[in-house]
Amino acid sequence: MLTDLQAALRPLLTAGYQDLVKEWTGEHLADLPEIAAAYQHYTEGDAHLNRPLLTLVGYGHRRDRFGPQLLDEVGPLVFVPQLVRDFLAIHDDIVDGDTVKFDRPTLPAALGAGAALFTADLLPGIVSDLVDRSQCPAKVKCRLHRLVGQILRRTQQGQLAELALARCAPATIPADVLVRVYADKAAAYCYVLPFELGITAADSTAGPQVRRALEDIGTASQIVDDLLGNLPTGEGGKQTPGEVLQLRRTVLLTQLAVRLDPGDPLAAVLAGNSATPEQAAAIRDAFTVTGAAAATATTAVQLARAAEAQLATLALAAPATAYLRDLVQARVHDTLAHWTTPE
Repeated sequence: MLTDLQAALRPLLTAGYQDLVKEWTGEHLADLPEIAAAYQHYTEGDAHLNRPLLTLVGYGHRRDRFGPQLLDEVGPLVFVPQLVRDFLAIHDDIVDGDTVKFDRPTLPAALGAGAALFTADLLPGIVSDLVDRSQCPAKVKCRLHRLVGQILRRTQQGQLAELALARCAPATIPADVLVRVYADKAAAYCYVLPFELGITAADSTAGPQVRRALEDIGTASQIVDDLLGNLPTGEGGKQTPGEVLQLRRTVLLTQLAVRLDPGDPLAAVLAGNSATPEQAAAIRDAFTVTGAAAATATTAVQLARAAEAQLATLALAAPATAYLRDLVQARVHDTLAHWTTPE
């Protein structure tokens, strides 16, 4: 189900999203062609568009068949979660100092932090316009606005909670605290928002029933991104060296911290707030050598299994259930097999 739907709809989503970006940059950035071009180039880096796909699955959660007609029915509203992603990701790139993602310059690298920040801050207004211009009834539009606002608030609260953890020694941060932060700062906007936005656009109230499973899938996915982005052999197309350089409190980093002997030179590095490039390289090697990567992968797999158990209890039609199960398998189990399967 996952690969079939991706093959059928991704080309349509890619073309639709680029048309939307050109339309909106033409309307709002007509006098700033350099910024418009940089943002267009930035959006082309995410060739997967998993969030719009998940929105379509949410919209069709009670249907026995998926197809291109879902995209026709939802219209440009399907791209709301992608614009929310762009808004948050650009802020994240500024904070982390990341210069490359998906083999393209990040917006701060292309334009500077100031122009990137204000470009990102334009996007929530575009999201609001898309909701207002949709064909949904007025009551549904109100629910959509409320959903987006709630998710943005929750995400930013999660980001602030993560920043506050920078004051804590990595070895003292319980795993469940970070899992909760991941659910707030990543799972909510990457998984809960797209699926529930689709459900809401379909004028259904089934969203809260699915939320726990989506949070577990999204939290596991964030852990996957930590592994792919920060290990020396990561192959996710999304390298995030700024996270290790700034010693961001991730599950991966805390798993390393509890495994280091007090006299290990890296233990002293982790007690600070930043690492040199040389120290960061040593930390990445230590993730694997100490078993921190394997332990982190195990946490993600446990969350994925909890999500699968939740999915078995939900009143979703067979295609939606199959898509979510395939997503868990491909995103978590298959990706992490290298670290969770004994060689």
